[in-house]
Amino acid sequence: MTVLTTEGEVLTCGSGSYGRLGNLETVDQLYLEPVELMGAEDVVQIAGGFAFSLALNKGGLIHAWGRNNEGQLGCGMGLAVDMYAMESIPRPIEGDLEGRKVTRIAAGHTHAAAVTSNGELFTWGMNMTHEPKLESTLLHTKIVDVACGQNYTLASDVEGRVYSLGKGKTGVLGLASTKATAYPILVEGIPDTERVVSMSCGWAHVACVTEPKEI
Repeated sequence: MTVLTTEGEVLTCGSGSYGRLGNLETVDQLYLEPVELMGAEDVVQIAGGFAFSLALNKGGLIHAWGRNNEGQLGCGMGLAVDMYAMESIPRPIEGDLEGRKVTRIAAGHTHAAAVTSNGELFTWGMNMTHEPKLESTLLHTKIVDVACGQNYTLASDVEGRVYSLGKGKTGVLGLASTKATAYPILVEGIPDTERVVSMSCGWAHVACVTEPKEI
């Protein structure tokens, strides 16, 4: 479990395997304890995937810790993929995000995503990229929110439109298909009179909340 307090402090407890508690240890914790190396950070959002966590601070910088076998931490993996790869303390995610301010983060099963203040979407993990990758096909619009499920991602733009990418099992991408897509595609099934204001991604299904567009 990873918890964010109203004071911007990050606490963890539970299984310690793969360093997912962020405290240098791999032993289990029965009670919530602070992630000490995040103590000086004013954290505004957290996200948890499968055995890894992300924390976004007020300045727009992401820290990641835990399992990294598919590059889900976004901090690189060297020359080889190691099934036991991990980071037991929070590490900053830089790469192409360096110099950019992140405003939203999301974590899936073995991947993650972030939205910047410029409305850009970055994704990483799933053994496809081990550092943040700009989804350049969305540069025509401004992305404002993102959600991740098991090996797929949804992103919504300032107009309330939704784009999806990743593995399309069970139809989670909303594209009338179960095929995968490596780049974001507009979900056209949402009525033109509605705009999406909230999204939630499950293991194999998706839910969105909409509101009427202003005329």
